[in-house]
Amino acid sequence: MRVALLGAGRIGRLHARLLTATPGVDELVIADNLAEAAAGAAAEVGGKAAPTIEAALDETDAVVIAAATTAHAGLIRAAAGRGLPTFCEKPLAEDIAATIDVARHVERSGIPFQLGFQRRFDAGYREAHRMIASGEPQRVIGLACVPETRGRKRPL
Repeated sequence: MRVALLGAGRIGRLHARLLTATPGVDELVIADNLAEAAAGAAAEVGGKAAPTIEAALDETDAVVIAAATTAHAGLIRAAAGRGLPTFCEKPLAEDIAATIDVARHVERSGIPFQLGFQRRFDAGYREAHRMIASGEPQRVIGLACVPETRGRKRPL
């Protein structure tokens, strides 16, 4: 599978490393509004830098969006318009109206779509999931940080 990574900043470079280590990803095509960022990220992982976002979308089978928040909605629409399965870092868009509009667009397109939400990997969320899945008696009040006695915060 050929995957387009749109965005070559900090989180984009993390996705580049993860994608190149993922079985089934045969080629990673990286695009960014800053061509030098795409070229640098591609060089780090043995990927291919695309000259434009459109070029990356035209030659891949799936999309990972790790660009600036302000670009998410447009990039999601571009990927959906090509029928490409898409993963996008949160949020979908900059405000609630645009978010609803993009969500409806994705639904109409019928593409497989996932919105990334890193909190699912937080210790508090994982422990709550473990407790619920285990069937053991529990009382989950909330998933928040509470102060420890030494002044640091820890997940519940």
